[in-house]
Formats: sequence, structure tokens, C-alpha cells
Amino acid sequence: MLTATIPTVVARCMGQFRLVINDQQVAHWRAGKARALFQYLLINRGRLVHRDRLQEVLWPDSCDRGSSSLKVAVHAVRRILASYGADEDFTLVHQDHGYLLRAEGVWVDVDEFERAFQRGRLAWVAKDHLQALEWFRRAAELYTGDFLAGETGDWINEQRQWIRGIGQRALTTLRADALEREDWPEAMHWCRRILDLDPYHEDTYQTLMMMHGELGELGRVRDWYELCRIRLRNDLGIEPTDRTERIHTSLLRNRARTHLVAVAGAR
Repeated sequence: MLTATIPTVVARCMGQFRLVINDQQVAHWRAGKARALFQYLLINRGRLVHRDRLQEVLWPDSCDRGSSSLKVAVHAVRRILASYGADEDFTLVHQDHGYLLRAEGVWVDVDEFERAFQRGRLAWVAKDHLQALEWFRRAAELYTGDFLAGETGDWINEQRQWIRGIGQRALTTLRADALEREDWPEAMHWCRRILDLDPYHEDTYQTLMMMHGELGELGRVRDWYELCRIRLRNDLGIEPTDRTERIHTSLLRNRARTHLVAVAGAR
């Protein structure tokens, strides 16, 4: 049984960013860059970040590295944390031309997500597949949306792609397990989750077509094929692979042939 104790400070970076301190959600961040600064230092907490790097992250188009804007944002972060009584949980230190965020007893969903996947991977290597699948399900539960959804920045995009990759590997393993057990509804659920992460994952469309073909749902076979074809063509400028075409054609042809044989036999 996987359990987690929720501390007094909870930070959620999957989907829309939320910071909850003592059951109160931080809604106002005063200075415009205060929230962005806190997000970056939170992900890099425990590590000293040079002020030039922070300037680059927060003001990528600015050439003025001596601006006081960073100090203003730092001051705003400190005031916000103090106003919510988080002084004992967070300490923002100025050190060696940079800043370091110390955090004690803070729960961050991204960390829990990566930890769950890593434990699942280690359990899988150790051949404890049931435990591994439990950890992968935990990772899937924590993936409630893209990292800092709706926000931009080179470091955010890099982190977002990294987390998507981890999520996709966990979901693919869960899908494979459901397929092996021939639990089609669960396998379809994981397929849909994979497509939420990567709408161009052609292997997942192939799997969905084959499952619906197994159930005799030819309309759904055609629907998934068309959605795959449209997305690949319109968004990426490519056509489905030969394997996708063969699966689609074979499923419709074989089912049609089975139907004709059945009708002839009845007659």
C-alpha cells in the first residue's frame, strides 16, 4: 500500500502551478517575476543558482545584468513566504553572487512523480513486476497535466519534455500489462493517456485499432485510423506508416469476410 503524508507546504507543478501553505493557496505574487523566480528555485532547491543564470531565466531578452529587478523579485518572494508563515519551511539565502532556496518538509508533485517512476523501474529490474506496476500507477496518478502548463521558458520546455518522456514510459508499461491480461477497457484507458501526452504516437493508434477490431467494433477501428491520419498529415506533414495501413486494411477486410461467411452459412 503506497501512502504519502501531506506536509504543511504542498507545491503542484503538474498542470497549473499551485502552492498551498498551511491549507491556504498562494494567490497573489506581488512582483511580476516573483512566481517565476520561486518556481525555478523550487525545482533547483538546495543548489546555489548564480544571479546571471536567474537573470537569463527570468529576463532572457535583457542585456542588463546589473538590473535591480532580481532583487525586487527576491524581496517579493520572501515577503510572500513570510506572510503565509512559511519561514520555517523555506529559507532564501543570498550567497556567492547567487541565491539558494532551502526547503524543509515541502512536498512537490514533480519529485514524487520521478521518485515513483524510479522505484517502479528498480522493482521491474528486480523482477518484482507487481510492485513495479503499483509504482507506475502512482506516477500516472501524479501526472495531472504538463509541467507548469500554460507557462513558457526554455527551462520549462526542457523540464516539460523530460517529464513527458517519463510519463509515457510508465503509461506504456501499464498498457502492456493490461494487454497481456486482455483487459481491453484498462488498456484503452492507458492508450488515451498516452495520446494525451503524445497525440502522434502511432503505435498507440495501432493498438487501439487492433483492440477494437478484436471486439468487432469496425467503426471505432476506422475512427482511430482517421484521427491518426489527420493528425500526422495536418500537423506533421507525414502519412501513416505501412504497418498502420496494413492493420487498418486487414482488420476491415477480415471482419467483412467473416461477416460474409457467417451470412452465407446462415442462408
